[in-house]
Amino acid sequence: MSPILQSTATGPAPAPRAGAPPVLELTGITKTYPGVRALTDVTLTLGRGEIHALLGENGAGKSTLIKVISGVEQPDSGTYRLNGETIVMRNPRQALHHGISVVHQERNLVPTFTVGENVLLERVLGRADRWIDRSRIHADARPFMEMVGLDVSPAESVGVLSTAQQQLVEIARALSVKANILLLDEPTASISLREASSLLGTLRALCARGTSIIYVSHKLEEVFEVCDSVTVLRDGRNAGPRQPIAGLSRDALIEMMIGRAHVYDALPIRPKAERPPVLEVRDRPSEATLAGASFTLRKGEILGWYGLVGSGRTELARAVIGADAIGGGTVTVRGRPAHIHSIADALNRWQIGYVSENRQQEGLFLIHSIQRNIAATVWQRLRTAFRLLLRRDERKLAEEYRRSLDIRTPDVARIVGNLSGGNRQKVSLGKWLAASPAILFIDEPTVGIDIRTKYEIHQLIYRLGEQGTSVVLISSDMPEMIRLADRILVFKAGRIVGDLDNSKVYDEMSRRIMSLIVGGADAAAA
Repeated sequence: MSPILQSTATGPAPAPRAGAPPVLELTGITKTYPGVRALTDVTLTLGRGEIHALLGENGAGKSTLIKVISGVEQPDSGTYRLNGETIVMRNPRQALHHGISVVHQERNLVPTFTVGENVLLERVLGRADRWIDRSRIHADARPFMEMVGLDVSPAESVGVLSTAQQQLVEIARALSVKANILLLDEPTASISLREASSLLGTLRALCARGTSIIYVSHKLEEVFEVCDSVTVLRDGRNAGPRQPIAGLSRDALIEMMIGRAHVYDALPIRPKAERPPVLEVRDRPSEATLAGASFTLRKGEILGWYGLVGSGRTELARAVIGADAIGGGTVTVRGRPAHIHSIADALNRWQIGYVSENRQQEGLFLIHSIQRNIAATVWQRLRTAFRLLLRRDERKLAEEYRRSLDIRTPDVARIVGNLSGGNRQKVSLGKWLAASPAILFIDEPTVGIDIRTKYEIHQLIYRLGEQGTSVVLISSDMPEMIRLADRILVFKAGRIVGDLDNSKVYDEMSRRIMSLIVGGADAAAA
């Protein structure tokens, strides 16, 4: 079990001036979409120079409230005050003018621009009709990249970066506009522990200079480490009054979020009886490295892949399943040589599925319904003898996964693009589970997922192994990795540097894993 960081690590927020109003105060905020009441009479107060946590389950209304604050959505009723002045925030441009900058959970980058141009996008767009000095843009962007630990060239195309690196570009951009109020929606969801630690230190430094931050996260250890106060939403309402983090316990926060205390049950170590290999990869190169990687996955095994951002885990998975056109090495599936040319080929010929970490661009059809997305991998199975695809069969299948994954939506006809980030993740997972693959690669399965659903997805993955499905679990969440995996491969700089049986003792395993990453292969035995 992972250690719980207590709130004593933070220290109090800077004291406001006597009689000074909050920098942001929302009262009675209500927002309704067709058929859905997203927010009801919500109140939130943000002081100057504090980090205020905004917590709640997926679908609790956090993202909607962020959109209201940033001018993306206008509330049906309620009062919005900045520095004591009542205003109507009509659009994001107005919010930016008032010093409010937001980093949304999903990427919002210009793929044809460089990293530096994305970091300083406001300046670039402001000079769209004039010549742009790109060398100056790149030089000016570098300090903001260094603040978030983004170690790439500012002249690099943002389209070739990993999901984690793109997240860092988003945060660097938000810092570059010198916002007085910074809204961060799951800022560490796709970045490594080292990058997250650096970012949290940066946020504290910003607050010391007077910046106020609203911090949305499902990682309670981060909330205790960096936040000063908290507002919890449940079912679109305040679950209680604003409270200081000091004195609150983890269980108290969870109970506010879901209405009851919630404790992870330990997942036992599974018997290590010899299982037949179902996937054998030898000397397979990837886009991360020309050096080939080798591993074996056995029937019913949950094989964890852990490493820092850029260590080559996702690239190897994509090379194995044919998502990237990488030649060399050998792939054997259930004893047969396999030449896999695409994700569809992997599924249809070899029963291999792939839940991408990039649900926005690869995992989902955002303009289509939940039922169409979940049924996408099994359309051939659902077609009638006359090649017709019956909507009722799609709907029945989608309803099954809506219930089992607790996708928060009134019905499966809803457009996926209108769901919260966590609910999109559930749809992406449901799509591949519907195909019943024998081998399933799952890349970052619980990014942006609330505590209760994260627990349920852990149970689901564990049951897949018990039922004989072989799982490759790629995760940057070390407690998740140690809780679920039977065996853990440790990646560093495009190579597999360790193969560890998982004792599921957190302190022991985390030490062994990090010693491999920091010190090399010989350190594992220490």
